[in-house]
Order: sequence, then structure tokens, then C-alpha cells
Amino acid sequence: MKIVDLKADMRNIDVRFRVITKGEIREIQSRDGKELNLSEVEVGDSTGRIYLSLWDQSIELLENGDIGEVSNGFIKVVRNELRLNIGKYGELAKLEDDSDIPPADKIPNNFPKPPEDYRPPFKKKQRRRY
Repeated sequence: MKIVDLKADMRNIDVRFRVITKGEIREIQSRDGKELNLSEVEVGDSTGRIYLSLWDQSIELLENGDIGEVSNGFIKVVRNELRLNIGKYGELAKLEDDSDIPPADKIPNNFPKPPEDYRPPFKKKQRRRY
């Protein structure tokens, strides 16, 4: 799948990309109180760019200029921008073959956006049964 084809709330995404810039590593407090590391990495292919959220161990896997692939990823909308995520069922791999991915300076600077009227899907709360 190409980056230009990504839409809000998509699931089961397989996409190849080149790492353009790796963001700073920030410490985030999770909902259950754990300290996690987060790096937002700008990645792109021949059609555009998107931010990839990398957590903890996966941060060290890729460096600027590397070719990577996300398998079974998903898209979330964060601050009105699309973000590619790996999640617990997805996989991130570093690839050696870069024949179909252009160099970073040849990747168009367009990011897919959510629709103007985008609203996150409504999650039904689970009722507790006692």
C-alpha cells in the first residue's frame, strides 16, 4: 500500500517506506503509570509522507535513510494528522532492498490528512456484570 492511499482509522496496513527524519525520544507516562519512550519518525515513499510512532525497543531498529516495512499496522488521527502505528499485533522490519523507494530528498512533501468533518469512531463502553 502507498502512503497517499492511507485514510483515518484504517487497519491491517502493510507499507514500505524510507526514514526521512527520526524525532527526539520523549518519555511518556502510560495510563497504568509505566514510563514509555516515544519517537515520532517522519517516513515516506514515492507518493508522500506520514509520521510513524515508535515505542521503546522499536525506536532503535531504524535510523535516518533506512528502508523499513510495517506489517499489520493501523492509522490513528492525532492532533488532526494521520499517524502510522504498529501496535501489539503489527511488525516493524528493516529492509535492505531499496529499489522502489526514492531517496529522502525526492520524496514529495505531502502528508495525507483526515477529512475536514472527521470524528473518531464511537466506542461502546463495556458494561460490567457483577
